[in-house]
Amino acid sequence: MSQTEAQKDQPETLAEVVQRFAEAYAKREAGIGEFHDDEGKLKPDVDHEKYDGHAMEAWCDSHADLGVLLEELKPFVA
Repeated sequence: MSQTEAQKDQPETLAEVVQRFAEAYAKREAGIGEFHDDEGKLKPDVDHEKYDGHAMEAWCDSHADLGVLLEELKPFVA
């Protein structure tokens, strides 16, 4: 068994779980940020329908992640 395979058999640490979800959240926030200028305002050439769709999708994904995260944290608080 390789080291990578052995690591897959090991449960994640709390830090690894949090890091995984933090990275997913940061990636979504960066995607939303691409629609904004340096002052945090929507860029003048932004298609508002495209922005709204992207923002809603990111919010839904983050909301779903929250439910999964809560389940994955249970073993650490039990």
